[in-house]
Amino acid sequence: MQSTTMTDLSAVGIKTPAQQGMQTPLMQLKGVKKSFGIHQVLGGVNLQMNAGEVLAIIGPSGSGKSTLLRCINQLEPPTEGSVMVDGVTLTAGSPAPKNGLAHFRRALGMVFQSFNLFPHLTVLQNVSLAQQRVLGRSKAEANARSMQLLTRVGLANKADQYPSRCSGGQQQRIAISRALALDPQIMLFDEPTSALDPEVGLEVLAVMRELADDGMTMMVVTHEMRFAENVSDRVIVMADGMILEEGASATVMRNPTNQRVQQFLSAVRDR
Repeated sequence: MQSTTMTDLSAVGIKTPAQQGMQTPLMQLKGVKKSFGIHQVLGGVNLQMNAGEVLAIIGPSGSGKSTLLRCINQLEPPTEGSVMVDGVTLTAGSPAPKNGLAHFRRALGMVFQSFNLFPHLTVLQNVSLAQQRVLGRSKAEANARSMQLLTRVGLANKADQYPSRCSGGQQQRIAISRALALDPQIMLFDEPTSALDPEVGLEVLAVMRELADDGMTMMVVTHEMRFAENVSDRVIVMADGMILEEGASATVMRNPTNQRVQQFLSAVRDR
C-alpha cells in the first residue's frame, strides 16, 4: 500500500502541524526527577517552552526551583527523565549523544544568584574570556561583542575596571552580559536579584524586561511577583519538587485554583 505524503494530506484537507501553526518546543522536559541520596528534590517535572517565551517559576523556598534549572543545564544531571533543548535530548542513565553536552552549554545561558565574576580580570575580560575559549572568537572580535553588550546594559564605562569597583547590581548586569555573549538560545535566571538591595535589583529587572521585550527566550526563577505577573508569558508554581499550577501569568497570579498556591500567593503578593 502506497504511503500518504505531506502533499497527499494537503490534498485531502488534512493540515500538517506546521500548517496548523503548531510550534515545535525549543525546550521540553519529560519526567525529570532529581534525588540526593534518599532525598528527592524533584518528583517528576514535565514542561515545555517555545522560542521567545518568558516563563517565571515561583514557589516557596526549598521547592526545587533552582535544582530544576541546574538539571536543565546539566550542572546537576537528572536522576530520571529527559531534557530536550533545540532538538538535542539528554536522557538520565543513557550516554549523551555526541557533542550533546557541548550543545547544551552553547544553547543555554545561566545567570546565578551570586555573580561569579573573576576578580583578577577586568569587566571587559570577564565578558570576553568565554567567547574566546568556547566560541573561538579572536580577542578583537570578543572585545567588540563585549562592548556591545556592556553598552546595552549601561556599563561601557566600567569595561576597564575590576568587579570589586562595581556595585552588586552592576556586577549582576556584567554577569548577564557574559551569558549573552555566548549567543544562547535560552537564558536561565536563578533568582538574579535575591542578593541585591531592592533598589539595586530594579536595575537588573530593567535589563531582563528589555531582553523579554526583544524576544529572548527566558526561564526565570524569581521571588519578584510583579515581574512574574507583568513580564512573563506563563507562570509555574512549584512546591515539594512538583508543579502545582501553571498557566497564563495574570490568571495564575490573580486566580489560582490550587489551594496550596492560593496560600503561597496570599503570603507573598505585592511584597
